[in-house]
Formats: sequence, structure tokens, C-alpha cells
Amino acid sequence: MYNEKNIINKDIPKQKFEFVQKGQKLYEQKIQGKPIGYMKDVWMRFRKNKVNLIASTILLVLIICSILMPIISNKEYIKIDEKVSFLPPRVPILEKFGIMDGTVFIEDRAVDLSKKDEETGLYLPKGYNEKALYMDTLTNKRVESLEKSPLILNGQSVLRLNYDSTSMTVESNEFYNLSIANNAYIEIDVFELDSSSNSKIEVLLQTDFGGDYTVIETITETGKHQVKVFELNEDLYADVISKLRIRYSSDNKGYYAAITSISLFDDSSNEPILFDEGYQLSVYKIVDGKGLYQRQNSEMILASFRYNKYLSAFDLTYESAFSSVEYEKLLAEWGDKVEVIPNPDNPDGWFFSEGFPIREVVRKNDSIKVGGQSYSSYEVYLDYASYLGYDDLPYYLFGTTLAGRDLFSLVWVGLRTSLLIGAIVTLINVTIGILYGAVSGYYGGNVDMLMQRFAEVMSRIPWLIVLSIMVVLFDPGITTLILTLVITGWIGIASVTRMQFYRYKRREYVLASRTMGARDLRLIFRHILPNGIGTIITASVLSIPLVIFLEAALSFLGFGIGHGQSFNVFGFTFSGVSIGVLLSDGRNFLFNHPYLTVFPSIVVSILMITFNMFGNALRDAFNPSLRGVED
Repeated sequence: MYNEKNIINKDIPKQKFEFVQKGQKLYEQKIQGKPIGYMKDVWMRFRKNKVNLIASTILLVLIICSILMPIISNKEYIKIDEKVSFLPPRVPILEKFGIMDGTVFIEDRAVDLSKKDEETGLYLPKGYNEKALYMDTLTNKRVESLEKSPLILNGQSVLRLNYDSTSMTVESNEFYNLSIANNAYIEIDVFELDSSSNSKIEVLLQTDFGGDYTVIETITETGKHQVKVFELNEDLYADVISKLRIRYSSDNKGYYAAITSISLFDDSSNEPILFDEGYQLSVYKIVDGKGLYQRQNSEMILASFRYNKYLSAFDLTYESAFSSVEYEKLLAEWGDKVEVIPNPDNPDGWFFSEGFPIREVVRKNDSIKVGGQSYSSYEVYLDYASYLGYDDLPYYLFGTTLAGRDLFSLVWVGLRTSLLIGAIVTLINVTIGILYGAVSGYYGGNVDMLMQRFAEVMSRIPWLIVLSIMVVLFDPGITTLILTLVITGWIGIASVTRMQFYRYKRREYVLASRTMGARDLRLIFRHILPNGIGTIITASVLSIPLVIFLEAALSFLGFGIGHGQSFNVFGFTFSGVSIGVLLSDGRNFLFNHPYLTVFPSIVVSILMITFNMFGNALRDAFNPSLRGVED
């Protein structure tokens, strides 16, 4: 058996060939094969371009996903849940390779000085769940800081004079209780003091409670100085209870003195009774004179670490006011499957059996009445993952937003809204453009000239002016958005339609139909428009991505739709979330949470590319000059 390739390559002698119809008279023969209609020819050319076919398939998948994904997904994308806000993307399989695993690397966070890892000796970050910390990534570093904060360690407190002042006084926040029986004394550690400018530090106390402050001791050099109040003032015969004042003075304006610590000692203990250094010393208040009271040489310990935000969000959480309605609802759902266990250490609270979302009730809060109706709540510890219906840590493929909504669902909801707005605006623009362009192109002459001059005037109106007028008249929203996109959006379609009418209105079949008495409407919609519809369809499809892009830009700038601005189309309610709205929300967190912008951008980019490729494929498929062309 010969196949086509073997026959082509085989050298066949001419004697092997003979005329099979020699001597026969040939008349009209029936066409071998089936005739190819216009739409079939369009489909044949469309599917020949594999790249455009793939792009069209991707576009169809995106449209289907925008409809089905929000329904299929079991994640919340409507209600606000701040407990799961800003969760990073977490994707199965990829998380095993350390990619999109729900963890974030957090740098330079203040540490809790009361919590230290026993194995490494490193301080733990303040306000973070220890269970979610990756201890092998934890590091500490010390940085200089002048803040007046309990988290800032060491250093000195500086009394710096203004350039128009020669003295200033600061006062302690706590009262010093100096016992005469225990020989109490004050120790001041002076770190810096310029002795060349007649600088001095004076210690002042109220020796009579409620009386004036008197100078107890004067210090003129650095080092530790013991101020033995009762030895320096032999007239004192009772305990002294007073706030401590420190006055710094100098002949040179702008000079300063620095104090490391102030301590109160007595014979009752070897340890100081009162010890002010670092933060405690830095919060003394200026009560006299002009100057600055600030810190120097102080340091802050910062922690950097990798953190599992999912484990932190869905761990056992404390709720100070858990709704009694929700509490009763959970009990009703579980019924006999849950058991209440008394708490022997807390008579006001109780435990629940394993598996129940509420692990422990600390107490029932007092009821309050609003509008004559009583409301109550509970103080509880809640297994948040179980409460939301998850047996294990969930996967948020695109992460969550500030409001704790699932970004994956929101992207598809936003895409659906953007597609709908694109379709509505394009339908309006196409309708207006076809009618306008058909009348202009069909009648021509003065009618065409006047209509085209009007279209040119409309197209020359600055876009920002149109937007501003619409916002002033209707406020930002879906109405403003559609009107802004429609006012000049029809001009392109009208131009394409007019060009097609000029192309076809002089054809023989149109003249023949007019000769037979056909009216203008029949000529326009029955004979001319159908022949130019391919080019018009292509222009219409290519305008959809432009409309979607403009909608995204307007919503991004805050002039489009927004959260809470839902709208109805044919009885279906659509959310006020679009791709532009998501991009607008994500731009505020671009550096800390880039995924809020990246995923919507990727989806809208793919949509733009595939829509344009689909439009190009339609343009080639409807091109009449390619009719019947195989390659």
C-alpha cells in the first residue's frame, strides 16, 4: 500500500499513466465536496491560529472561574474578621519547598524583657505568639535609641540648658521616703559635668511636708555621690517624705549634665529601696527653668525572626465579650456531643469537652439593656480554627486582606464585576455607535459632516473634565463610572460602522434592492450592516479590555465603585468589589503586603492579554479578504 509520502518520492514511468475520460464529452459536473458557509469559513480561520486559540481558551476559563470560584470556595469574603487579617498566601505542595508557606520574616521588633529563651539566651519579641515563632531563625541586636520607653535600656538622662537659660530643674514622679531611724541616704551617679564653667548639680527636698524645697547637697564633679540627708541637716528630727528635685545650673548657656542613676538606701537592706535609672529616670518632669531633658547612650534590643501567621491566627484566642447568641447557637448545634466540665479553680467558669470550639468559659459578663432588651456575653478561650469550621490550618491561596477577607475569592468576585461592567458599557457603546455610525455613513453629505463634527467635539473634551463633572453631579459610584465610560466611548465604534457603510452602500446588491423599492431601514439593517458586522464585532470585542482597564483605573483612583456599593442587574446582586477596587486597597500596603497588589495585577494582566489576542483572532477570522484561504 502506498501512502502519500511514498507516492511523491517514487519515480513512476509515464507509461503507467493513461487518460481515464478520453473521448468523453464533459458537461457541468456536481461540485465534489461540501460548500463552506461564511461562519464555517470564519471558524476554520479562527482555529488555525493555535496561539490565539489557547488565549481564547484561557479567557473562557477566566470567565468561568469568575462565576464559579466564589461559589466553590468555602472562605469568607464578605464579613470582616480582623483576627485573620493580612495572612500571607499559603499553597499546598509549594509550602513544602518554603514557597508561599504562610510564614513571614519579621525584622526589628521590640523584645519583651521578661521573656528569654533558655537555650539560646535570646529575648522573645513582644506581642507575638511563642508557638508560631521559628526559634532557629530568632536573632537579637542592640541599637541606640533616645526614646523614653520602658523597652529602652541603660544610658543616662541629660539635662541640657537652652541658650537663653542658666538653670533647669527636674522632679521625680515618686515620693522618696527617707527614714531617720534607718539612716536613709540618696546616691547619685553623675556621668558628665563640666567643672570649668561653674556647673553644678543641686539636690533639693521638702524637709517640711508641703513646704518649700531646700538645697540638701551641691555636686560639682562626676562620680557617685552619697547625699546623707540627716547628717547634712542636723535640724531634721523626723522622716522626710518628698519628691526629689535635681537642679542643674551653669554660667555657660547651652551646656549640659548627665546622670546615670539615683538610688535610695538605708540600713534596713543592702539593696536600694528605690532605684531610678534608664526609663524611670528619663520620665522625671521639668518643673523650672528652660531646657531639654532627654536620654543618651541608651539602647534597645530588637528581634528578627520567621513567624507562622496561620498558627498565630488560629491558635487558642481570648475573647472578653463572646456573644451569648453565638454561644447558645454553638451549644444547640453540638447538642449531646458536648459536655460541660466544672472548673475546680474557678467557680464562675467551666470547661468543655474536647473538640468543642469554646475550650473554657472564664465567667459570664454582666447583662446590659439596650432599648428595653437585655444582652449578655461570656469571657472565653476559643479554638478559632474549630470555631470557623476547620479541622486543620486552612489554605488561603492568595492570602487575606486587612478586613480578613479571602483574597482568592475577592479576585474572582472583582473579575466578575469588572467583566460585567465591561460588558454593560461595551453593549451601550456598541448600540449607540452602530446607530450613530450607520446614519452618518448611510446618508453622507451634510448629515455626515454635521454628525462627524459633533463626534469630534465630544472626543476633544478632556477626560478629567468629564470625570469631574460626573463626580460632582452623581458622586462616585456605579452610575458615575458607567456614564463616564459611555459619554465618549461610543465614538470609536461609530467611526468603524461609518467606514463599513461607506464601503458597502454603493455595492450592486444594495443598488438593486433600492431600485426595487426597499426602504432605508431595510437597506441599513438587512443589506449593509450584516456585511460589515465582522469588523464591528472585532472592534467591539477589542473595546472590552479597554473598558475594564479604564474601570480599574477609575476605581483605583477612588472614582469608581467601592466596598458596600453593590448593584443589581436583572435581579442579580453584584458586590461593590472590582479589580480596580482591590488594587486601590492593596496600594496602601504595597511594601509590607505586596501580594494584595500582585495577584489582582496578574489576573487583570492575563485578562487584558487574552482579550486582545481573542480580538485579533476575530479580526483575522472575519477578514473578508482571507475568505477561502487555507494557509
